[in-house]
Amino acid sequence: MRTIVLSIQPKWATLIRSGEKTIELRRRFPRYLAGSAAYLYESSPNCRLTAVVQMGAIHELPVKELWLVHGEASCVDERHFATYFRDRDAGVGIEIIRHLPLVNDWDLGRLRQEFSFTAPQSWAYASARLVNAIGACL
Repeated sequence: MRTIVLSIQPKWATLIRSGEKTIELRRRFPRYLAGSAAYLYESSPNCRLTAVVQMGAIHELPVKELWLVHGEASCVDERHFATYFRDRDAGVGIEIIRHLPLVNDWDLGRLRQEFSFTAPQSWAYASARLVNAIGACL
């Protein structure tokens, strides 16, 4: 399985790291990534990798069902959920099985300089060099 970089707003990353948020919502996401590892890239203003998470099942469901089954675990209020999925018939809930904070500083400047990193809009595959470098620090 390939490791990915998952771009996420800082408030959601904080809730994942605290263990409160166990479902990450996406408008679309490939099911074949179930079980993969993901580096959490916190978007602006933090702009850094902060944790590695183990993804579990990928639940692609009709939006109404997604809310009923996974709304609470997503830590998103119903209004925000409805706005996010307003033009979609289906959405995706990604199970977050476990998380591990990264101890080293992986800020965007370092990532760009050492790994030619570009922050993903939603997600992207992590380069082998990045995976090896972070793995050596865990």
